[in-house]
This record gives sequence, structure tokens and C-alpha cells, in this order.
Amino acid sequence: MIRRNFLTDADAAQRYIDGVRRLKDPAQSPWPGQDGLSVYDSFVFWHHQTMMLMTPPNQSDRNAAHSGPSFLPWHRYFLVTFEGLLRRAVNDDEFRIPYWDWSADAELDEPVTSSVWNNANLGQFAGSDWRVRLEMNLRTGDLRRADRSLQRSLGSTGRLPRREDVRAVVREQPAYDSPPFNSSSDGMRNLVEGWIGSARIHNNVHVWIGGDMSLSSSPNDPIFFLHHCNVDRIWAAWQERHPDSPYLPDMTSPETLQFHRVDDALYSIFNDTVTPRQMVDYKRYYEYDTLADLADVET
Repeated sequence: MIRRNFLTDADAAQRYIDGVRRLKDPAQSPWPGQDGLSVYDSFVFWHHQTMMLMTPPNQSDRNAAHSGPSFLPWHRYFLVTFEGLLRRAVNDDEFRIPYWDWSADAELDEPVTSSVWNNANLGQFAGSDWRVRLEMNLRTGDLRRADRSLQRSLGSTGRLPRREDVRAVVREQPAYDSPPFNSSSDGMRNLVEGWIGSARIHNNVHVWIGGDMSLSSSPNDPIFFLHHCNVDRIWAAWQERHPDSPYLPDMTSPETLQFHRVDDALYSIFNDTVTPRQMVDYKRYYEYDTLADLADVET
């Protein structure tokens, strides 16, 4: 039950590609009640809906899964849910989503030449057979039906975070988060999410890829899950480095922090109730092949 590096484990890479193609096919994996849409498309919808749910509704910064403490546990839950569907799609109970180590690609003279973008890997999804069926309407912010190819603009703006940027956060930030628990907060979560700090870690990867990855419908690009798997790996490395630093906020915090307190239900389109507390221990679900490249820890 190991999450491995996409570019160093060809078997995991191919299983991921095969799995997302099966989940994307409405004939093989239909989204019940949604004509012409697939299970994969439901994750695009879920992510968009989460970004549109402002918490509280009288502000435009923190939503149910971004610009706040639940950014990391919500995306861990999102990945674990998708991962379970992938395992069934590839008929392998041991399969786990691989991660894209973009900090290694940041060391290349031209990161766009990374083999992750080869046609045998993630480059194939920019072809005409991978269709974007739900997209964010830039004018209204709503989600609308579409039928087009995937869009990227690799390296046109932003930059991929370097390994030393990540290591500095993992090693030097002892607190998970802090008041006011939004995009201005100090702490590891906000540095990794990328609203503060020069590296803008998570956000900068979305910006560097561009195109569909810059929208609320960003899971349209299969690189989304590999990117967030690496973001989750950073959180795991930080957890191993700072085992006594708790998730914050706790339940003494006001209801205006709904969806972000430790025992609040994370926003879901499914009939389940999962809290940040339940997502803190990643080893309940998987381990990583290594964390040592991010901090002085062992898996």
C-alpha cells in the first residue's frame, strides 16, 4: 500500500493512466443520473462545488477546502476516495496513486522537457480523445457542460517549487496553522498551500501548468491528482518531523470556521461523514516510498 514516484515506477504510472481512462469513460464508469458524464467527471464537480462554498458566506477568501486549515485533510480525503475507485478500475487492492515530484523537475534546465509530459505519460491527455465535459465559466464562475480537449500552458508563467523551498517549510515550521485561519495565516498549511512565502508551493504548480489547472475545475487534468499526492507527501513528511504538533483549529473555535475544525464534516457530495481528525493519520490508508528527500525522517 505504497504511493510511489510516477517517474520512477513504470508499473504504477501505467496503472494510473489505465485507471483514470476507465473512470473517465461514461460507458465503463457512468455517473448515475448524469447523462454522458462519468465517475471521473463527478470529481471535477465536487472540487468546483467545494471552491464555491465560502466559509462563512459573507467573505470571499476561505472556502470549504481552500485558504483554510482543511485544505490538506480535504484533499487527502479527495485523493483517498478517488484512489479507492482507481483500485477497483484496475482490479488491484494494493494500488495507490503515484506522486509527481515536481521539485525534481524544477532542477531541470527546461522543466517542460520532463518525461512526465511525454505522450507515453501525461502528455497523452492533451490529445483529442480526452474530453473536458465540465468546465468553469470564467465570466460567471459557474460550472457548465463542455466538449473540448484539455488545455495546458506549461511554463508560461509561475515556476515549479524547488526542493529546498519544501524542506525549509517541513523543517522550520512547527505549527500547522494559526488564526485567522485563512490565506493570511502563518503556519505550515498556508506556506504549503501557497498564499504566503516566496515559493507559493501548491499554487505555483497550478499556475505553472496553466490552462485547465488554473480553474476550479482543475481535476479535469489527470496531473491534478499526481500534484496533490505530492502536496500530501509534504504534509506527511511534516507530520513525521513534528509529531506533537496538532491539527488546528479545534472545536472550541467559532462556527464561522465550519468545515475546518477538527471534528467538522469535510464537504462531500457523497453520503459519508469524514472529519479532519480522521484524515490526520495517513498511514491508515497508505505510506510513501520515501519522505527522506523532504526532511530528516524515515518511512
